[in-house]
Amino acid sequence: MDDTCANCGEILRGAYCHGCGQKRFTEADRRLGHLLRQSLAVLTDLDGRLWGSLRGLFFRPGLLSRDYLDGRRRRWMSPIALFLLANVLYFVLPVGVTDFNLSLHEQLRQPVHGAMVKRLADARIQARTRAGVERWSRLPEANRPPAPRPVLLADVAEEYGARAGDVGKALVVLHVPLLALGLMACFFRVRRYFAEHLVVAMHEFTFLLLFFQLVLLPAGWLFLWLGGAPGAGQVPPWALVASLLLVGGHFALALRRVYAAPAWAAVLLPVPLLWLMMKGSELVYRPLQFLATWAIT
Repeated sequence: MDDTCANCGEILRGAYCHGCGQKRFTEADRRLGHLLRQSLAVLTDLDGRLWGSLRGLFFRPGLLSRDYLDGRRRRWMSPIALFLLANVLYFVLPVGVTDFNLSLHEQLRQPVHGAMVKRLADARIQARTRAGVERWSRLPEANRPPAPRPVLLADVAEEYGARAGDVGKALVVLHVPLLALGLMACFFRVRRYFAEHLVVAMHEFTFLLLFFQLVLLPAGWLFLWLGGAPGAGQVPPWALVASLLLVGGHFALALRRVYAAPAWAAVLLPVPLLWLMMKGSELVYRPLQFLATWAIT
């Protein structure tokens, strides 16, 4: 057995290193059983940083951001780590059409770039129609159908939809700086760095993603299982309103805790912030999502 720490080289005097605190490395640590036990311990440690951070994020709005900005960071997972965790879950879970994942028909209705979408879609339909006619004309007459199959917008939309979800999930991170800019504009008197507003935006957007995946999406599946309207696992309107109120309330409490905003401001500011975020999504995120998806379709 080695008498020096594999991590820092300190002389070992027991099961743990006195220099860095790492456990003495043994042959058993190389085996699968050790890895599984370690993973289980992390997942079931309710006082660990992961579960503690999730509890704080959901039930104590703004606490993680407040502590991070004040330098009390050891007890929480970093904002980026939590955000990446939410993104991984969002990437692997099935979701329907949302504001983060618009169909081609939804993109056609966008006021900013809808005309561009139509031009590109029409050009692709015409190009594929010409290519189909050329292939049809080269077929032997005996095997040739009466007419070439027309290329429809529905065909292009189906191909687009097959890729739009993954692209939207990859680009969802763009909403965070948009929200941070809104926070910076609303709280310019606070004189915080943009990176600090980015931390608040990251925590709130992490909450939004996790709330959607862990609360709203399962509620939609439950509603569907109980005999609700078929299709997309949608929740009834009253549940959507309740969800918006919960998310808005969480945001208001976070603003009050992080920025010491008065109660009236904490209640009212989410409205212009939401509007700024929606306009930013309309001007930046949705066109980028379309162009990126179109390029690989």
